[in-house]
Amino acid sequence: MAITEHAGYYENPIYNVSHVHTSCEIMHVISGRVHIAAGNESAVLTDGDSALIKSRQHHDVTIDMNMEYKRYITVINPWELKKQLVRPDLFSMLTDISKSGIIVLKNRPDLLTVFEKMETIFQSGGNIYSELGAALEIVSGFYDVIRPRDEKAADRSGHILSEKVRAYIEQNYADSIKISDIAADNFISEGYLAHAFKAETGMSPREYLSHIRCARACELIRHTSMKFSDIAANTGFCSQSDMCRKLREYCGTTPTKLRFDVKQ
Repeated sequence: MAITEHAGYYENPIYNVSHVHTSCEIMHVISGRVHIAAGNESAVLTDGDSALIKSRQHHDVTIDMNMEYKRYITVINPWELKKQLVRPDLFSMLTDISKSGIIVLKNRPDLLTVFEKMETIFQSGGNIYSELGAALEIVSGFYDVIRPRDEKAADRSGHILSEKVRAYIEQNYADSIKISDIAADNFISEGYLAHAFKAETGMSPREYLSHIRCARACELIRHTSMKFSDIAANTGFCSQSDMCRKLREYCGTTPTKLRFDVKQ
């Protein structure tokens, strides 16, 4: 299924259209007056204004019949957009109607070129990457409007995510852990996970996993008589040689020297 399900330019007004759909409807008024009602919200768009109506938000659209009417409409599938480029913040903006079902941008004639580009891509059957780029240009304009009041919530969300991932790694470091699986379990992209985790801890999830494994291996080497191959197997390394290589990077020495130094 495509990211953009519909994109077009309209001059023929449709009066009092009441409907709901799974995808997001985004419109840009070139000229005229458009009234939108969604739940307890309402908005009036005039020349240069844009509106994003979220997924599953029932809404009524009424065109002022006494004025010249021209507008662009783009219908974007948020789930396909999420699959192509996972951004929890953008996905929430497009689908969360618990706070607001409409986002309005006033006096943004600069967005006209983006809507024109989207229509051209849609009509010419552009590829997924061109659709993705155009969709993100439009969606990002709306995200910039709501971002300021959500910054603290986003920071808190990143902290909670990082703590959750840290706890998981510390409890399961001995198992075969894939960072991609952790990301999938949290419904985020691996890139977003790495960004959020590094912002909180100063290292990537992979670096943190390696750090925990090396720290635990050092403890077992120093304070037990376990074979190095058994220590490697019990701390999640794929082999003894892999453990030796990682320990050289982690503490600048070998397992043999670590154990020998303790005995001395």
